Amino acid sequence: MAIRQAAYDYLLPSFLGDQLMLGTWLVASDGNLLLERRFQLLRVADAAVILRGTWKLVCIELSSGSVRRMPPEFRDGYLSALVGADVPA
Repeated sequence: MAIRQAAYDYLLPSFLGDQLMLGTWLVASDGNLLLERRFQLLRVADAAVILRGTWKLVCIELSSGSVRRMPPEFRDGYLSALVGADVPA
């Protein structure tokens, strides 16, 4: 999988020494080529959201860089991990 499009919303600063926690969700797929991953970064001390982001990914053949269908191992793993798009975004 390669990142085709990335978007980041930087909401608050973080500082040296802040303990941060990253959460990530797979929220959409066409089942063949495309996958969407969302994530957010929290400051542990006060649960403040520091950053939210979205990646739109595409499956590629590493040897050629060409778009290709997900192999069964990818489909099985990724599609079974999908959660509803109503997760934090």
